[in-house]
Amino acid sequence: MLTYLSEKKSQIKDLLGSFLSPLRQDASRINAWGPDSLDRLQEYLYRGKMIRGALVSFGHEMCGGMKTPQALQIGAAMELFQAAFLIHDDIMDRDLFRRGKPSIHAQYRDLLKSRFETSINPQLDHLADSLGICVGDVALFLAFELLGSIDASLSILQSLLKLFTRELLYVGFAQMEDVYYGGIEDSPEEEQILSLYKYKTGRYTFSLPLMAGGILAEAPASILNTLSYLGERMGILFQLKDDELGLFGDTEELGKPIGSDVISDKKTLYRYYLFQTVKGEDRKQVEELFGAAYLQKEDLLFLRSLVKETKVHERIGGLMDQMEQDARNIIQQLDVDPIWKERLLELVEYNRNRVK
Repeated sequence: MLTYLSEKKSQIKDLLGSFLSPLRQDASRINAWGPDSLDRLQEYLYRGKMIRGALVSFGHEMCGGMKTPQALQIGAAMELFQAAFLIHDDIMDRDLFRRGKPSIHAQYRDLLKSRFETSINPQLDHLADSLGICVGDVALFLAFELLGSIDASLSILQSLLKLFTRELLYVGFAQMEDVYYGGIEDSPEEEQILSLYKYKTGRYTFSLPLMAGGILAEAPASILNTLSYLGERMGILFQLKDDELGLFGDTEELGKPIGSDVISDKKTLYRYYLFQTVKGEDRKQVEELFGAAYLQKEDLLFLRSLVKETKVHERIGGLMDQMEQDARNIIQQLDVDPIWKERLLELVEYNRNRVK
């Protein structure tokens, strides 16, 4: 399965390169920001794993589709949507690193500070954030251009546009809740957090690309519905694993600092269960660490130790086991060739055990 994903990533990269290359000349007629933003965007795209884009082709081929170029084109659009969300997300969360390098708005901060020979200037930081937002917007516009120019029947094209619009709308609503709770002390309840995981990450990461590939292959509604539910289970598992890596992972493997969710006071299930469990001096220290300006190494070790002592880590591990088993059960019920079931099971296993 990993070999398949790697091959599709290479093909999507080639498609994105061919798509963006001629746009630079057109963009240069407007101003220097056009080609600059396209260069940064392409480099940013190439550093991603492109799993979402590859899953479009996977869903298409699994459902018996033969429209390989169109599936890759939808996959490329998927990666542009993903880039846009991440660029905007990093600005909202004030994350300065993504995919092992400075995030897009951080790149513009460095550019502006070198151009105006200054190290600290809130005005320039705001300007850099604004430029980053613009690059995210550009990615969105390019994604819809790719999606809208697919060589397919009108009914398929309409179904794809409806699917993408609705699923991306869900992401927007979920992101608003995530941002809101990241800025206040109150925490959502467990059910709200799981709903956030489902609509911000789960459906968007797995349900959407798999269903898009299925729609292109003209798969029956029964299979599309099953892929929708499978994507939710796999997506919640994916987000829970992200939470785990955000606390127990390795910075070099992850591509961003460990503990960033703690610093930004993300209302993860780890935080929710921890605040439901710890008391006394431990509770006081935990409250000081979530939302702190930075974490020392000993702070991170303290939190790791605490989530193990309180069995929060074990509890979330059990929830991941449940999501994994749900996904495996759904896969066995899918009416597709066994080879595709095997690959889906490999994807579930990779999702459960990944280190980045």
